[in-house]
Amino acid sequence: MISEAQVQWAIDILLDRDCAGSKARAAHDYMQDMDKVVLAKLMHEAPSDLKTASARESWARMHPQYMTHLEEKKAIAEMDYKARDRRSAASAIIEAWRTEQSNARMAGKVG
Repeated sequence: MISEAQVQWAIDILLDRDCAGSKARAAHDYMQDMDKVVLAKLMHEAPSDLKTASARESWARMHPQYMTHLEEKKAIAEMDYKARDRRSAASAIIEAWRTEQSNARMAGKVG
């Protein structure tokens, strides 16, 4: 049986008063958009002896600044997916509670 505390937790998550889920999603989207920007800047800074675009891109992808960007992107993605998972769990709790309430009403009519 779903407790009142569980229902309240689910409602609080779904209401998202501090917009944590929205902020995590926006940050994740932003970091994905920044992939090309960081890569392009680093490719522009590549040593002049790298003549081909693929050589400059390889250099940029191995650059510590790009690796740092990827680590930051990973951390933000984890926050986003955690927020999504919490919303999914909250929705499942609400749906289970609604089913329990409906079953209880039906049991009252039958009994």
